[in-house]
Amino acid sequence: MAEPPGRGGDAAADRPGSLAAALGLAVLVVVTAAVGLALAWLVPDAARGAAAVALVADGVLGALLASALVRARREVRSKAASLAAAPAEPADPGQGLQALLASERTDEIGALMREFTRILEVLQFQASQVQDYAGRFEAINEELRNANLRLRELSLTDELTEVGNRRNFDVRMREEINRSTRFGHAFSLLILDIDAFKKFNDEFGHPQGDAVLRALGALMRSMSREGDVPCRIGGEEFAFILPETIKADGLLFAERMRRGVEATVRSPDGSRPITVSIGLAAFPEDGKSPEEVVRAADEALYDSKRAGRNRVTAYTRR
Repeated sequence: MAEPPGRGGDAAADRPGSLAAALGLAVLVVVTAAVGLALAWLVPDAARGAAAVALVADGVLGALLASALVRARREVRSKAASLAAAPAEPADPGQGLQALLASERTDEIGALMREFTRILEVLQFQASQVQDYAGRFEAINEELRNANLRLRELSLTDELTEVGNRRNFDVRMREEINRSTRFGHAFSLLILDIDAFKKFNDEFGHPQGDAVLRALGALMRSMSREGDVPCRIGGEEFAFILPETIKADGLLFAERMRRGVEATVRSPDGSRPITVSIGLAAFPEDGKSPEEVVRAADEALYDSKRAGRNRVTAYTRR
Protein backbone atom coordinates (compact mmCIF):
# COMPACT_ATOMS: atom_id res chain seq x y z
CA MET A 1 0.00 0.00 0.00
CA ALA A 2 1.33 3.43 -0.92
CA GLU A 3 2.34 5.67 1.95
CA PRO A 4 0.46 8.99 2.26
CA PRO A 5 2.35 11.79 0.52
CA GLY A 6 2.73 13.90 3.65
CA ARG A 7 4.20 11.14 5.82
CA GLY A 8 6.36 9.71 3.08
CA GLY A 9 7.82 13.11 2.40
CA ASP A 10 8.52 13.63 6.10
CA ALA A 11 10.21 10.22 6.41
CA ALA A 12 12.42 11.00 3.44
CA ALA A 13 13.22 14.39 4.92
CA ASP A 14 14.02 12.75 8.33
CA ARG A 15 16.61 10.31 6.91
CA PRO A 16 19.36 12.88 6.19
CA GLY A 17 18.83 14.43 9.63
CA SER A 18 19.07 11.02 11.40
CA LEU A 19 22.23 10.05 9.49
CA ALA A 20 23.83 13.38 10.30
CA ALA A 21 23.02 12.98 13.99
CA ALA A 22 24.45 9.40 14.06
CA LEU A 23 27.57 10.53 12.25
CA GLY A 24 28.05 13.40 14.66
CA LEU A 25 27.68 11.04 17.61
CA ALA A 26 30.30 8.65 16.19
CA VAL A 27 32.73 11.49 15.56
CA LEU A 28 32.21 12.72 19.12
CA VAL A 29 32.99 9.25 20.57
CA VAL A 30 36.10 8.85 18.41
CA VAL A 31 37.42 12.27 19.34
CA THR A 32 36.75 11.61 22.99
CA ALA A 33 38.65 8.31 22.85
CA ALA A 34 41.57 9.89 21.02
CA VAL A 35 41.86 12.70 23.52
CA GLY A 36 41.70 10.14 26.37
CA LEU A 37 44.56 8.10 24.90
CA ALA A 38 46.63 11.23 24.41
CA LEU A 39 46.12 12.29 27.99
CA ALA A 40 47.06 8.81 29.19
CA TRP A 41 50.55 9.27 27.74
CA LEU A 42 51.04 12.98 28.46
CA VAL A 43 49.79 13.55 32.02
CA PRO A 44 50.36 11.84 35.37
CA ASP A 45 48.29 8.85 36.47
CA ALA A 46 46.01 10.76 38.84
CA ALA A 47 45.27 13.37 36.28
CA ARG A 48 44.71 10.66 33.67
CA GLY A 49 41.85 9.19 35.70
CA ALA A 50 40.15 12.52 36.26
CA ALA A 51 40.52 13.51 32.62
CA ALA A 52 39.24 10.15 31.41
CA VAL A 53 36.16 10.42 33.68
CA ALA A 54 35.48 13.97 32.43
CA LEU A 55 35.81 12.92 28.81
CA VAL A 56 33.48 9.99 29.25
CA ALA A 57 30.93 12.23 30.96
CA ASP A 58 31.19 14.77 28.12
CA GLY A 59 30.75 12.05 25.55
CA VAL A 60 27.67 10.64 27.26
CA LEU A 61 26.11 14.09 27.65
CA GLY A 62 26.81 14.90 24.03
CA ALA A 63 25.28 11.64 22.87
CA LEU A 64 22.16 12.19 24.98
CA LEU A 65 21.78 15.80 23.71
CA ALA A 66 22.13 14.77 20.08
CA SER A 67 19.60 11.97 20.51
CA ALA A 68 17.10 14.34 22.18
CA LEU A 69 17.45 16.89 19.40
CA VAL A 70 16.84 14.25 16.74
CA ARG A 71 13.70 12.99 18.49
CA ALA A 72 12.32 16.52 18.96
CA ARG A 73 12.92 17.35 15.34
CA ARG A 74 11.18 14.16 14.23
CA GLU A 75 8.14 14.85 16.44
CA VAL A 76 7.77 18.44 15.13
CA ARG A 77 7.87 17.28 11.53
CA SER A 78 5.39 14.51 12.21
CA LYS A 79 2.93 16.92 13.87
CA ALA A 80 3.24 19.41 11.02
CA ALA A 81 2.59 16.67 8.47
CA SER A 82 -0.53 15.45 10.28
CA LEU A 83 -1.91 19.00 10.46
CA ALA A 84 -1.25 19.57 6.78
CA ALA A 85 -2.91 16.29 5.78
CA ALA A 86 -6.04 16.86 7.88
CA PRO A 87 -9.12 18.14 5.92
CA ALA A 88 -9.95 21.86 6.36
CA GLU A 89 -12.78 22.50 8.78
CA PRO A 90 -15.75 24.57 7.53
CA ALA A 91 -15.74 28.23 8.52
CA ASP A 92 -17.47 29.04 11.76
CA PRO A 93 -20.85 30.60 10.86
CA GLY A 94 -20.50 32.81 13.89
CA GLN A 95 -17.46 34.57 12.44
CA GLY A 96 -17.74 37.96 10.73
CA LEU A 97 -19.23 41.21 12.02
CA GLN A 98 -22.75 40.63 10.75
CA ALA A 99 -22.96 37.08 12.12
CA LEU A 100 -21.46 38.24 15.39
CA LEU A 101 -24.02 41.01 15.72
CA ALA A 102 -26.84 38.65 14.74
CA SER A 103 -26.04 36.12 17.46
CA GLU A 104 -28.47 36.04 20.37
CA ARG A 105 -26.21 35.86 23.35
CA THR A 106 -27.70 36.59 26.76
CA ASP A 107 -24.51 37.58 28.54
CA GLU A 108 -22.81 40.96 28.79
CA ILE A 109 -21.14 40.51 25.39
CA GLY A 110 -24.54 39.92 23.80
CA ALA A 111 -25.89 43.11 25.36
CA LEU A 112 -22.92 45.07 24.03
CA MET A 113 -23.42 43.59 20.55
CA ARG A 114 -27.11 44.53 20.56
CA GLU A 115 -26.28 48.10 21.63
CA PHE A 116 -23.64 48.33 18.90
CA THR A 117 -26.23 47.11 16.36
CA ARG A 118 -28.67 49.80 17.47
CA ILE A 119 -26.02 52.52 17.19
CA LEU A 120 -25.03 51.24 13.73
CA GLU A 121 -28.65 51.43 12.55
CA VAL A 122 -28.97 55.00 13.88
CA LEU A 123 -25.77 56.04 12.09
CA GLN A 124 -26.95 54.49 8.83
CA PHE A 125 -30.27 56.34 9.08
CA GLN A 126 -28.52 59.63 9.84
CA ALA A 127 -26.15 59.09 6.90
CA SER A 128 -29.12 58.67 4.54
CA GLN A 129 -30.64 61.86 5.96
CA VAL A 130 -27.38 63.74 5.39
CA GLN A 131 -27.35 62.60 1.74
CA ASP A 132 -30.96 63.72 1.34
CA TYR A 133 -30.20 67.11 2.91
CA ALA A 134 -27.14 67.47 0.66
CA GLY A 135 -29.30 66.95 -2.42
CA ARG A 136 -31.87 69.46 -1.18
CA PHE A 137 -29.13 71.97 -0.33
CA GLU A 138 -27.65 71.68 -3.83
CA ALA A 139 -31.08 72.28 -5.38
CA ILE A 140 -31.66 75.31 -3.15
CA ASN A 141 -28.18 76.60 -3.92
CA GLU A 142 -28.86 76.29 -7.65
CA GLU A 143 -32.12 78.20 -7.21
CA LEU A 144 -30.27 80.92 -5.30
CA ARG A 145 -27.64 81.21 -8.04
CA ASN A 146 -30.35 81.53 -10.68
CA ALA A 147 -32.20 84.07 -8.54
CA ASN A 148 -29.02 86.13 -8.09
CA LEU A 149 -28.39 86.09 -11.82
CA ARG A 150 -31.97 87.13 -12.42
CA LEU A 151 -31.70 89.92 -9.85
CA ARG A 152 -28.51 91.17 -11.46
CA GLU A 153 -30.18 91.07 -14.86
CA LEU A 154 -33.18 92.96 -13.49
CA SER A 155 -30.92 95.55 -11.87
CA LEU A 156 -29.39 96.24 -15.31
CA THR A 157 -32.63 96.01 -17.35
CA ASP A 158 -35.34 98.58 -17.94
CA GLU A 159 -38.56 96.94 -16.79
CA LEU A 160 -40.84 98.60 -19.35
CA THR A 161 -38.81 98.14 -22.54
CA GLU A 162 -36.64 95.14 -21.52
CA VAL A 163 -33.47 96.76 -22.84
CA GLY A 164 -30.58 97.87 -20.65
CA ASN A 165 -31.16 100.68 -18.15
CA ARG A 166 -28.99 103.73 -17.46
CA ARG A 167 -26.82 101.83 -15.00
CA ASN A 168 -26.18 99.12 -17.60
CA PHE A 169 -25.35 101.80 -20.17
CA ASP A 170 -22.78 103.46 -17.90
CA VAL A 171 -21.14 100.14 -17.01
CA ARG A 172 -20.97 98.94 -20.62
CA MET A 173 -19.62 102.26 -21.88
CA ARG A 174 -16.69 102.06 -19.45
CA GLU A 175 -16.07 98.43 -20.39
CA GLU A 176 -16.17 99.20 -24.11
CA ILE A 177 -13.81 102.18 -23.74
CA ASN A 178 -11.32 99.98 -21.85
CA ARG A 179 -11.60 97.08 -24.29
CA SER A 180 -11.34 99.23 -27.40
CA THR A 181 -8.38 101.14 -25.95
CA ARG A 182 -6.57 97.91 -25.12
CA PHE A 183 -7.07 96.26 -28.51
CA GLY A 184 -7.04 99.39 -30.67
CA HIS A 185 -10.64 98.98 -31.87
CA ALA A 186 -13.25 101.57 -32.74
CA PHE A 187 -16.90 101.59 -31.66
CA SER A 188 -19.91 103.78 -32.37
CA LEU A 189 -22.56 105.21 -30.08
CA LEU A 190 -26.09 106.12 -31.17
CA ILE A 191 -28.41 108.25 -29.05
CA LEU A 192 -32.10 108.18 -30.07
CA ASP A 193 -34.93 110.44 -28.99
CA ILE A 194 -38.61 109.96 -29.85
CA ASP A 195 -39.84 113.03 -31.72
CA ALA A 196 -42.63 115.08 -30.11
CA PHE A 197 -43.17 112.44 -27.42
CA LYS A 198 -44.55 114.87 -24.82
CA LYS A 199 -47.21 115.99 -27.30
CA PHE A 200 -48.01 112.33 -28.05
CA ASN A 201 -48.56 111.60 -24.34
CA ASP A 202 -50.75 114.64 -23.95
CA GLU A 203 -52.89 113.57 -26.92
CA PHE A 204 -53.13 109.81 -26.39
CA GLY A 205 -52.28 109.35 -22.70
CA HIS A 206 -49.38 107.75 -20.87
CA PRO A 207 -50.50 104.12 -21.36
CA GLN A 208 -50.27 104.63 -25.11
CA GLY A 209 -46.94 106.34 -24.60
CA ASP A 210 -45.73 103.27 -22.67
CA ALA A 211 -46.87 101.10 -25.58
CA VAL A 212 -44.69 103.17 -27.93
CA LEU A 213 -41.71 102.79 -25.59
CA ARG A 214 -42.22 99.02 -25.46
CA ALA A 215 -42.48 98.81 -29.25
CA LEU A 216 -39.26 100.80 -29.67
CA GLY A 217 -37.48 98.57 -27.14
CA ALA A 218 -38.65 95.44 -28.99
CA LEU A 219 -37.43 96.85 -32.30
CA MET A 220 -34.03 97.68 -30.84
CA ARG A 221 -33.68 94.15 -29.45
CA SER A 222 -34.65 92.61 -32.77
CA MET A 223 -32.10 94.74 -34.67
CA SER A 224 -29.24 94.12 -32.21
CA ARG A 225 -26.29 92.19 -33.54
CA GLU A 226 -24.19 89.98 -31.29
CA GLY A 227 -22.39 92.23 -28.83
CA ASP A 228 -24.57 95.31 -29.42
CA VAL A 229 -25.96 97.01 -26.30
CA PRO A 230 -29.42 98.68 -26.58
CA CYS A 231 -30.39 100.77 -23.54
CA ARG A 232 -33.03 103.17 -22.33
CA ILE A 233 -31.15 106.01 -20.68
CA GLY A 234 -34.06 108.22 -19.60
CA GLY A 235 -37.67 109.03 -20.52
CA GLU A 236 -38.01 108.74 -24.30
CA GLU A 237 -34.23 108.70 -24.85
CA PHE A 238 -32.43 105.51 -25.90
CA ALA A 239 -28.83 104.56 -26.75
CA PHE A 240 -27.14 101.91 -28.85
CA ILE A 241 -23.51 100.86 -28.22
CA LEU A 242 -22.09 99.25 -31.37
CA PRO A 243 -18.76 97.51 -30.59
CA GLU A 244 -16.10 97.32 -33.31
CA THR A 245 -18.12 99.56 -35.58
CA ILE A 246 -16.50 102.56 -37.30
CA LYS A 247 -18.47 105.79 -37.84
CA ALA A 248 -19.37 105.04 -41.47
CA ASP A 249 -20.86 101.65 -40.56
CA GLY A 250 -22.56 103.22 -37.56
CA LEU A 251 -24.27 105.71 -39.88
CA LEU A 252 -25.65 102.87 -42.00
CA PHE A 253 -26.97 101.07 -38.92
CA ALA A 254 -28.51 104.28 -37.56
CA GLU A 255 -30.33 104.93 -40.82
CA ARG A 256 -31.78 101.40 -40.83
CA MET A 257 -32.89 101.98 -37.27
CA ARG A 258 -34.58 105.27 -38.14
CA ARG A 259 -36.44 103.76 -41.08
CA GLY A 260 -37.45 100.72 -39.02
CA VAL A 261 -39.07 102.89 -36.35
CA GLU A 262 -40.91 104.99 -38.93
CA ALA A 263 -42.21 101.87 -40.67
CA THR A 264 -43.33 99.81 -37.66
CA VAL A 265 -44.26 102.12 -34.74
CA ARG A 266 -47.40 104.17 -35.21
CA SER A 267 -49.93 106.13 -33.19
CA PRO A 268 -52.86 104.16 -31.71
CA ASP A 269 -55.25 105.37 -34.38
CA GLY A 270 -52.72 104.57 -37.11
CA SER A 271 -52.95 108.09 -38.44
CA ARG A 272 -49.25 108.92 -38.28
CA PRO A 273 -45.93 107.15 -37.72
CA ILE A 274 -43.68 107.55 -34.71
CA THR A 275 -40.27 108.91 -35.64
CA VAL A 276 -36.92 109.27 -33.90
CA SER A 277 -33.97 111.62 -34.20
CA ILE A 278 -30.52 110.03 -33.89
CA GLY A 279 -27.08 111.41 -33.07
CA LEU A 280 -23.91 109.41 -33.75
CA ALA A 281 -20.38 109.61 -32.32
CA ALA A 282 -17.42 107.24 -32.59
CA PHE A 283 -14.48 106.21 -30.38
CA PRO A 284 -11.69 107.28 -30.50
CA GLU A 285 -12.44 109.74 -33.29
CA ASP A 286 -14.91 111.88 -31.35
CA GLY A 287 -13.78 111.21 -27.77
CA LYS A 288 -11.40 109.20 -25.59
CA SER A 289 -13.58 108.84 -22.48
CA PRO A 290 -17.21 107.79 -21.91
CA GLU A 291 -18.16 111.36 -21.08
CA GLU A 292 -16.59 112.76 -24.25
CA VAL A 293 -18.21 110.18 -26.54
CA VAL A 294 -21.66 110.67 -24.95
CA ARG A 295 -21.36 114.46 -25.17
CA ALA A 296 -20.45 114.23 -28.87
CA ALA A 297 -23.43 111.95 -29.61
CA ASP A 298 -25.74 114.32 -27.68
CA GLU A 299 -24.57 117.27 -29.74
CA ALA A 300 -25.21 115.33 -32.94
CA LEU A 301 -28.72 114.44 -31.66
CA TYR A 302 -29.50 118.13 -31.02
CA ASP A 303 -28.35 118.87 -34.57
CA SER A 304 -30.89 116.31 -35.84
CA LYS A 305 -33.63 117.98 -33.80
CA ARG A 306 -32.72 121.44 -35.01
CA ALA A 307 -32.59 120.20 -38.60
CA GLY A 308 -36.24 119.06 -38.53
CA ARG A 309 -36.27 115.72 -36.64
CA ASN A 310 -36.58 112.18 -38.06
CA ARG A 311 -32.99 112.11 -39.24
CA VAL A 312 -29.50 110.82 -38.42
CA THR A 313 -26.59 113.20 -37.75
CA ALA A 314 -22.95 112.25 -37.20
CA TYR A 315 -20.86 114.38 -34.87
CA THR A 316 -18.40 116.76 -36.48
CA ARG A 317 -15.90 118.86 -34.58
CA ARG A 318 -16.52 122.57 -34.76
